Amino acid sequence: MEQIPLGDFRVTEFVRMPIEDRIRQCRALAEEARRLALSAQRELRGDYIDLAQHWTELGDELESQTTWR
Repeated sequence: MEQIPLGDFRVTEFVRMPIEDRIRQCRALAEEARRLALSAQRELRGDYIDLAQHWTELGDELESQTTWR
C-alpha cells in the first residue's frame, strides 16, 4: 500500500494509487481532520469537521465504486 504523508498530499499521486489505497487515504485524512478539530480554535473547528466529512464522503463514494466492478 502506497501511503502519502498526510502533510504532503498531491492529487496526481492520489489518482494513480489503487482504489483501495485511495479509500484508506481518504479515511486517514478524515481522521486527521477530526483530530485537528479537537484542538482547533473555535472559529476553525467547524471547517475541520466539514473537511473530515468531505474526506469521509469521498472515501465512501470510492468504496461504492469498488462494489460495482
